[in-house]
Order: sequence, then C-alpha cells, then structure tokens
Amino acid sequence: MTTVAVAIYNPSDERDPCHWALWLKSENGDSTILQVGDDKGGVGYYVEQPIRKEPGRSLKLKETIICGTIPTEKEREAEGKIQSHPVDNQSTTWNCQSWVMENLDNLEEEGFMQVSPTAKANLQSKRQNWQ
Repeated sequence: MTTVAVAIYNPSDERDPCHWALWLKSENGDSTILQVGDDKGGVGYYVEQPIRKEPGRSLKLKETIICGTIPTEKEREAEGKIQSHPVDNQSTTWNCQSWVMENLDNLEEEGFMQVSPTAKANLQSKRQNWQ
C-alpha cells in the first residue's frame, strides 16, 4: 500500500498561510511530493512537477498528517489524477490548501482511498485562507 499524507510547511512570511502538499510514500520507500506553486511574477498558481524526496528534508516542514492508503498498483494512476487537478486563479481565497483538500475529496470519490475522518477533521481545523 502507498501511504497518502499531507505535508504542512511553515511559511516564509508569517502573514502567509502554511504551505500544504500531498506526500505519497510507497511500500518500497519511494517518496513523492505533489504540490502547487505560486508564480511570483503574477501568473498565479500552477501544478509543479512531482518532487521525488521526503518532505522531512525541508527545514520548513511543520508536520505531516496521514490521511489513508492507496493500493500500490493504483499509485501511478492516482498521481496522474492529482497532477491533472486544476488550479483556481480566479478565487481570492483559493490556495494550496484548497488544492490538497480537493484532491483528497476526488481520490475518495473515485475510489482510490478512504480518507480518515479524523485526518480530514484535523486538516479542516488547520485550513487558512489568504487575507
């Protein structure tokens, strides 16, 4: 099974919300971080290329919250679904946390995984929007 978790990072600027990313950890130890970036040049959010490393390698990592598991044979398909999930550059309150929550909902709706109700409630309590 592949573990699905949310990696929460401390922001560079205290006025900003914490950055969230999805973390897939396979049975063989491979780690993949999936996230959106924010183009400082004004283009807006975009889906970044997968990062093949552990979130704990970042000094900004605040915590990880395990959300559930995906069958190993469905990991690549799930990763593709996550990577193709669109960003919302129209909303003033949408951010990386929205993208993560939308992806967790989609993975559950499409039968890839069951998101732990405790993890979902924990994540909802930590949600932050742009001011």
